[in-house]
Amino acid sequence: MSVSDDRSEQDERPDLVRQFELAQRLGQIGHWYWTIGAPVVEWSTETYRIHGVDPETFVPTLEAAVEAYHPDDRDTVTKALEQSIASGETFNFEARIKRGDGTTRIVSSVGECKRSETSEVVAMFGVIQDITEMREAESALAKARKRHEDFAAISSDWMWEMGPDLRFSYMSPRVREIVDVSPEYYIGKTRQELNGDAVMSPEMEEHLKILEQRKPFNDFRLWINGPKGNRLFISASGVPIYDEHGSFAGYRGTGRDITSEHSAQEDLLLSHRKLVDANIETSKALARVKEANTLTEQRYSELMVAQARVRHTALHDSLTGIANRRFLDQQLDTLMQRCRLSGDNLAVVHIDLDRFKQINDTMGHAVGDEVLIHTARTLRNALSTDDFVARVGGDEFVVLRTGRLNREDLSRLASELIETLSKPVEIEGRSCWFGVSIGIAVNDGAEFETRDLLVNADIALCRAKKAGGCFEFFTSQLQAEVIAYKQTADGILAGLAGSEFVAAYQPQVAASTFEVCGVEALVRWKHPDKGLLTPFHFLSVAEDLNVVDTIDRLVLEKGLDDLSNWQDAGLPIEKMSVNVSAKRLVDTTLIESIQGLKMPKGVLAFELLESIFFDEVDNTVAWNIDMLKEMGIQIELDDFGSGHASIISLVKLGPDAIKIDRELISTIAEEPSRCNLVRSIIEIGRSLGVKITAEGVETLDQALLLRNMGCDVLQGFYFAKPMVAEEIPDFIFNWDERRSSALA
Repeated sequence: MSVSDDRSEQDERPDLVRQFELAQRLGQIGHWYWTIGAPVVEWSTETYRIHGVDPETFVPTLEAAVEAYHPDDRDTVTKALEQSIASGETFNFEARIKRGDGTTRIVSSVGECKRSETSEVVAMFGVIQDITEMREAESALAKARKRHEDFAAISSDWMWEMGPDLRFSYMSPRVREIVDVSPEYYIGKTRQELNGDAVMSPEMEEHLKILEQRKPFNDFRLWINGPKGNRLFISASGVPIYDEHGSFAGYRGTGRDITSEHSAQEDLLLSHRKLVDANIETSKALARVKEANTLTEQRYSELMVAQARVRHTALHDSLTGIANRRFLDQQLDTLMQRCRLSGDNLAVVHIDLDRFKQINDTMGHAVGDEVLIHTARTLRNALSTDDFVARVGGDEFVVLRTGRLNREDLSRLASELIETLSKPVEIEGRSCWFGVSIGIAVNDGAEFETRDLLVNADIALCRAKKAGGCFEFFTSQLQAEVIAYKQTADGILAGLAGSEFVAAYQPQVAASTFEVCGVEALVRWKHPDKGLLTPFHFLSVAEDLNVVDTIDRLVLEKGLDDLSNWQDAGLPIEKMSVNVSAKRLVDTTLIESIQGLKMPKGVLAFELLESIFFDEVDNTVAWNIDMLKEMGIQIELDDFGSGHASIISLVKLGPDAIKIDRELISTIAEEPSRCNLVRSIIEIGRSLGVKITAEGVETLDQALLLRNMGCDVLQGFYFAKPMVAEEIPDFIFNWDERRSSALA
């Protein structure tokens, strides 16, 4: 290579470096390198950015790198690195990091060890990637599908799908209620196979041509045999569907029962037939024919009016007079087809009244009905004549708008509706205050299913309802949240079936001697993919699934078994505390459910959260607490000092112990005001004859200070983190050796 060639290559290297760093930034992937024993870990520019720290000021020592992870995940990270160094194998973990700006992100780290010629591990290197958006993006799809299934289950029509061979592949459960035939009966059959001699009718032949040409169809009418041998007439509508490659994948559509409508038409035809027969009579019967003709015309007119009334009733809400859910479904399909041809947008604006239940409960359903009528009237007056508005059930309304729509126009519409509908309404001399929350979904020009728009608008509405009195647009982020929620919910149910929920125990020590005296049983989810998860990752979803009671019971039963084994082995664990949810306290079957468990008196304590707000405790809770005390189960008030329970409620409850909230303990050694507050709580407990436990003790200074104040029991990371039952004996043995030095 010539000198000029060498210089040219060197000139290119900065560009290559910049391109490499740009690629890392675009992929949100950083790399790092650590020489075993070196004081600093080498980080790439993207690694600094992922951690949200300044390369000029932040020194990535190994300790600082580990401390950057969330406290609950540091143990996972440390173990992964230690195991990799010990085994020399590749490591791979996901964990949360606390960025320099205080936000939390989820990262994935993959790496391996570098060995020397003697196979000794001399360095570690790996990559780190910010996967927060990826994880958040996995949540919404499953929930959207679930909502789609729910909509299908409650629809007044039924829905169906055909495969490319024009055989039914799906029939919604609603069909059973209409024709009393299991949906499974249709699967694998063609439409002509299901309809007997109707196969050769001209209408069926024309319908088959439409199917062969892959065209949409609407209101195709045919009859089927009913469950009692009667004929039922139905109307079917459908559109062809294509897969992601553009290949024909079958049809998807709806069906509805039009037997009543068909009968009315048959009556009309019968009347015409009578008229024709009457016209054949001789001139001598002319007067009678005219009379019959007049009567027939009158009946025909009445029939048309009745048919129009029936159709209007079938498509409109009886209370408000606006369109109902059935009419909305029809109009939604029509507008979607029109927009596909014109290139216009279709927006679904889903409106839900806030505080409507309180109005019904406090002012009566008659006032609630007036509120709904007022809302429908206000919507009609506020919207343009081209907009379509329907009441879809309860206190929910849907507006359809088409055209060249943009986010600003729809935001303006939503804001105006919120402002207008939030004004008080005078009903029967009383002012009714309510508001609205709005979810908006717009087709993006791609091939969009109409039902997807409804589901997406409902997803956005759920987010708006949580915020209260605002509007939200459906986004991919919302969809991701739905997917994550559904995955967690499915995982919880599967975890309960697969015994994945286990107990972890955090030791408690006597403040006077630092000797182990008890444990607190905590639930952990042994997730097959994510490892051991704390309640932070699943408790809120478990509450929505109403399975917290089941999880609590599993922890209680496992904890009692482990406690018995420890005591049989001579370990000095005198008591075990378990958490009890507020929902379980109001369960009238709580006492019955635990009476059969083996638990000697005085060895079990139920921790009740202070947030239950005992000042307003109901009779069931009071009775359950009294019965628990009679059974020899101690009552401990958890998180005391977080601001809910008063001294009066504390006296009423009469707990055996109170646990001072960890937030008060965290800065007790540095803040005199916190120290005085904790001392006051201890004095209150002493005056009431209640033992005091301090949780969240993380330093020896805190432990000694709390002991000097008169605290009875200490618990926290200074002594031990939560551990599985098999680790308890070794911990107690090792702690006894450390205890004397801690007290020295």
